[in-house]
Amino acid sequence: MSSRHDVRRFGFLAGIAKKPEKLMPALRNQRHEIFSQNLAKGMTGDEAYVQAGYKPNRHNASRLKTNETITSRVMELQAKKQERFVLTRQHLIEGLLENIEKALGRKPVNVGKEGSEVFVYKGDVANNAIRLAGLEIGMFNERKELKLLADLDKYSDAELVQLLAQEAQMLLLSDRNGGGEGGNGGA
Repeated sequence: MSSRHDVRRFGFLAGIAKKPEKLMPALRNQRHEIFSQNLAKGMTGDEAYVQAGYKPNRHNASRLKTNETITSRVMELQAKKQERFVLTRQHLIEGLLENIEKALGRKPVNVGKEGSEVFVYKGDVANNAIRLAGLEIGMFNERKELKLLADLDKYSDAELVQLLAQEAQMLLLSDRNGGGEGGNGGA
């Protein structure tokens, strides 16, 4: 497929999806550059417009937000931010893997002022590094500690079942809403 055919097939997105060969310099208009940077940070168009030094005007903010130069600059700034995050995450994972290798005694560790290399097995360090690496790639979730704040002996079996159902419902709602502690502690 030719590039021209891609643009006809996918619209303007086909041109945007391609990685630019040369990075775009900062915009000449300083207000436009500040506006673009604020949009890339996640501000609304109205907020970014005012922060860039313009008087509040929703219509003008909306119109400037659709400017081709502005959208290109925002996409470039967001891509740079994403690349930094990926590199940081990659660096973290590489460090964890290196720590695992050293703690398992597969790679030497530099010891002392002279830096002599010694192979050392540290099971607790290896286990912790493996756990952190697994958490980072989403292999397993940390368990949440349940706190019992009520004296359950005073409830009947039916009341206990009802309390348990309420707590389960609160936990489900909490997980759906992005975590946090839900429930009322059993009473």
